Amino acid sequence: MEKAQNISEKGRNIARNTALLYVRMFIMLIVGLYTSRVVLNALGQDDLGIYGTVGGVVALFAVLTGAVASAISRFLAFELGKADSRMKEVFSSTVFVQIVLAVVVVILAEIAGWWFIHHKMVIPDGRTAASVWVLHSSVLIFAVNMLSVPYNAAIIAHEKMNAFAYISILEALLALGAALATRYTPHDKLVVYSVLMLGVALVVRLIYGLYARRTFPECRFRPGSVDRGVIKEIGSFTSWAFLGSAAGVLNSQGINVLMNLFFGVRVNAARDVTAKLEGNMSRFVNNITTAINPQLNKSFASGDMPYMHTLICKGAKYTYFLYFFFAFPIILEAPALLKLWLVNVPLHAVNFVRISLITMLFVSVGTPFVNAIMASGTIRRYEIIASITNVSAFPLSYIAFKLGCPPELAYCFVTLTALCVLAERIVIACRLTKMPSRMVLGDVFGRIIAVSAAAAAVPAAVFFLAGPSLLRMVVLVLLSFVCTALSAFFIGTTPGERAAIIETIKTKIKKI
Repeated sequence: MEKAQNISEKGRNIARNTALLYVRMFIMLIVGLYTSRVVLNALGQDDLGIYGTVGGVVALFAVLTGAVASAISRFLAFELGKADSRMKEVFSSTVFVQIVLAVVVVILAEIAGWWFIHHKMVIPDGRTAASVWVLHSSVLIFAVNMLSVPYNAAIIAHEKMNAFAYISILEALLALGAALATRYTPHDKLVVYSVLMLGVALVVRLIYGLYARRTFPECRFRPGSVDRGVIKEIGSFTSWAFLGSAAGVLNSQGINVLMNLFFGVRVNAARDVTAKLEGNMSRFVNNITTAINPQLNKSFASGDMPYMHTLICKGAKYTYFLYFFFAFPIILEAPALLKLWLVNVPLHAVNFVRISLITMLFVSVGTPFVNAIMASGTIRRYEIIASITNVSAFPLSYIAFKLGCPPELAYCFVTLTALCVLAERIVIACRLTKMPSRMVLGDVFGRIIAVSAAAAAVPAAVFFLAGPSLLRMVVLVLLSFVCTALSAFFIGTTPGERAAIIETIKTKIKKI
């Protein structure tokens, strides 16, 4: 009875945290989409392409930091699930690691960025000086965000999603303010925008730090608490996670650089718009996984594998359903929706968006499985296999561009590798966590396929039978929302899950 009550309380925590994160997401989605439009109109396609390309060069150094960030999140949540927690030592050690890495990244990124701008990058005449300003600002933003990682990870590990949601919304509003200020400044808009975004990063970093220090006793950097043993553990974990970060960065920012070299900044502008939309849509994936991850790590640390299996399956299918809910109508009506959003739609943006959202459908299903692998701590096999698969998109794109193929082909290669990586994640996660494959096939993929087919039938018929128009777009989007919601509720959930959802709705109505 006590165990059942404990599981029920964990479920309520996940539901509450997920709800908070989705409120955050809706606000950030609206603000983020409008901000992207303001930035595009303020900077223009050329300057936006410069900002995205230079930022992409700096982001290549995420290969040095992305793996460490994953390790920090995993170790803090894992420690909370243990009886003999070493939170103070772990936190101070992670801050020390990030400080050292930040110094290294600033030096290397400045050198590499300066060389790229002056010797390789395709830049319109007279924009080199502004590009250097973007470089300096992007490097500092990257370093500031690195230093925020331990504090963000502590907030998530303690499942204080309300604070995480509020600060994230504030960050989105500050970014919108920076975009609006850029639009009306009489000075060089690209320079002003890059400096203002640095200011946003500094303010958000300060807020995260103050909240974490005041709320969690361990969130104070104490040089005397830095533990070599903890640093060694993080280093061992990171050494393999490094491969995954390298492949991911090469696929995203590396291909962005290739597009600049072969097609110029106008294609980079289309890719930047796609990346903005993809980032906003990715929050659908991150919201559920962010709420589930702390309990994934804690359940593995405590040995509660059946509960972990349940979390993985629910996370995979619910993340997919919520992502499909918004992605499917966008895929169908991308030309009209992008025109409504941006007014001036960059060339290739429609195709980029469609292929990218299809890719993210595969990624959404696999995210809980890779998080389960990370929770186990046994990541060597996965990182080697997945990294080799992922990185193949970069050389294939280079060869395709050399042969004169269009930029869309790079996105097709990324989609293909994402599908392969999904299969690899599932197989390895099932082996490491002793999860029955029939759970994945039945409760995840069986329901995903059935829901997708049922939800897509009517909107797809409207798309193919009616000609392009504003009326078709509105009807199709509304139909897609209704069909997906009904299909997910009646087909995608188990009887027990439906009963829990109905009970939760009844409880909320009674409170009103």
